[in-house]
Amino acid sequence: SILSCLHDNPKGQKNMKRVGRGPSSGYGKTAGRGENGQKKKSSVHPWFEGGQTPMHRRLPKRGFHNSGEKNYVGINLSRLQEWIDSGRLDASRPITMKEMLDSRLCRGIKTGVKLLANGKEKFTTKVDITVSGASREAIKTVEAAGGKVTSKYYNRLALRALLHPEFFKIKPLEARPIKKRDLDYYRNPDVRGYLA
Repeated sequence: SILSCLHDNPKGQKNMKRVGRGPSSGYGKTAGRGENGQKKKSSVHPWFEGGQTPMHRRLPKRGFHNSGEKNYVGINLSRLQEWIDSGRLDASRPITMKEMLDSRLCRGIKTGVKLLANGKEKFTTKVDITVSGASREAIKTVEAAGGKVTSKYYNRLALRALLHPEFFKIKPLEARPIKKRDLDYYRNPDVRGYLA
């Protein structure tokens, strides 16, 4: 039968090199490591430079990591209008980040979505949209078309519950902003903060 004739390709498998198994193999006693030296008993990491100050300590530190950085996904008004015109978004219902993700308007939402005013001259639809943030020009354009923009705070848990409710048997309570910068932003009526 075919199954009884199955075999690997020639030289498809290579036997493991067995070291330290006596002098007849040629790799006994010192196991191919030589007589003396640092690499005889343990390995040396590849960035070791023999004791001199290594490269990662010779060069100065540069920049810093901003722990409060918000990496929002930007959505332009022209793209939003295109999705509404093609029927991928229903403008008669409130639009949240869940609808944006489900319609593939945006991908990879980690901290939120920000509404931007690029292509504002093409935007003509009345919408009720809730996002993490919005530029003042985008708010002005949406409201001129008769719509409404709400900027709402989501922590990581609340954002995950909004985008993927199927992972939660009980929906977690929505957290309010804690940092002063976030409180000031979402209390500001100019950016249509939900706490204003």
